[in-house]
Amino acid sequence: MIEIKGKKIGIIGLGISGFDTGVFLLENGAKVYVSDININQEIEEKSVILREKGAEIEIGKHSPEFFKDVEFIVISPGVDERYDFINCLKERNIPIISEIELAYNFSKSKKIIAITGTNGKTTTTTLVGEVFKKANYSSVVCGNIGNTFIGEIKNIDEKTWVIIEVSSFQLEKIINFRPYISCLLNIDYDHFDRYSNMEQYIKAKKRIFINQTNEDYSVLNFDDYYTKKIMKEIKSKKTFFSFSKIFKGIYYENGSIYLKFNNKNLKILETKNLKISGKGNIANIMACSLISFLSGVEPEIIKIAIENFEGLPHRMEKITEIDGITFINDSKSTNPLSVKNSILSLDGKNNIILILGGKDKGFPYYQLTKYLKNKVKFIILFGEAKERIKKELKSLKIPIEYVENLKEAVILSKKIGKKGDYVLFSPGCSSFDMFKNYKERGDVFKKEVLSLH
Repeated sequence: MIEIKGKKIGIIGLGISGFDTGVFLLENGAKVYVSDININQEIEEKSVILREKGAEIEIGKHSPEFFKDVEFIVISPGVDERYDFINCLKERNIPIISEIELAYNFSKSKKIIAITGTNGKTTTTTLVGEVFKKANYSSVVCGNIGNTFIGEIKNIDEKTWVIIEVSSFQLEKIINFRPYISCLLNIDYDHFDRYSNMEQYIKAKKRIFINQTNEDYSVLNFDDYYTKKIMKEIKSKKTFFSFSKIFKGIYYENGSIYLKFNNKNLKILETKNLKISGKGNIANIMACSLISFLSGVEPEIIKIAIENFEGLPHRMEKITEIDGITFINDSKSTNPLSVKNSILSLDGKNNIILILGGKDKGFPYYQLTKYLKNKVKFIILFGEAKERIKKELKSLKIPIEYVENLKEAVILSKKIGKKGDYVLFSPGCSSFDMFKNYKERGDVFKKEVLSLH
């Protein structure tokens, strides 16, 4: 157990994670020092609240001397460790942990389900929460999904299932964090603005299994190339989900999802009854079904909860149809794999007008070419990454046009579109060049589409 009462503890970053950590530490008797290099209205408002509770605050800069007496530091997931400032702290041997590590140490429950992956984390985490709700399980859904693990500690007792979405950034700084069930949905190119290469990214992702033993479970994507490469390192009981018939776990065959586990071999559900579609979502559903089954939920309850799930905003969200053109908001798409999954989930040939672009995270966009071919009729590019995307996709011979903003993108897509077409806003990039987050970006897109009526 980490001792915090009377201790001097530093926090780097004053987002949701940093703020909730500050409140928890102050309420439990710690002396808190919070530093954030940014200054904006939201940070200033949080600073006022924490100051009133007794915290020392530094905003607009990071200075090593501000943390000169702290015993350890809680780093927010959005803070890049490569800062010179962080290196100064490491040279002084100040321990640095993540918020989920701090929360784990104070959680009364160890019935923890941790879900990570390049794509599908939020949908799968939400789905598991819906299944547990239907099963009348005491549970909390938290983590990278929006509300923090540390912020939910007061709502967690020994019987509570903690369903937590975790990112690679959060996993970088765990020490003892040990899920009972760890789920890795997939690994693909992402966050190359943070990691120098694929090996670094995989190293962070696989830390979700680092403290597990053979008393715990791992839920793994049997079809995923990079997941297969790390399987030998995983010590927990391995279970799998796949689009091929497999020996143990959950698999998809001929429009149905089946469970094959020990002596059980049964159909969970038929995908024609789902309210969400696409290969990516079927993978998420398989992972959710397996997690739920391992947690003791009856297959019939899993089926009912999943069939009632209507999906989340900004994930292949149909906004409206205008003159036979269907407009889809997939703003949560922040890497090429999610663009690929979205394109493959739409029927037809050469009937997609694709809107791509945003902050350049260093992805290889050329890997999209074989999926765009014969599916996409026109590409509209915007944002910081637009020139590099055009360069990597030009071999396709698909018409490409630049726009300055989403308003122009929507107007142009409507002008190009014909009855039976899809306008797919699946940016494949992060939103931070022009927006606060993917939600704001998606809301702007929806507003511009609805203004066409």
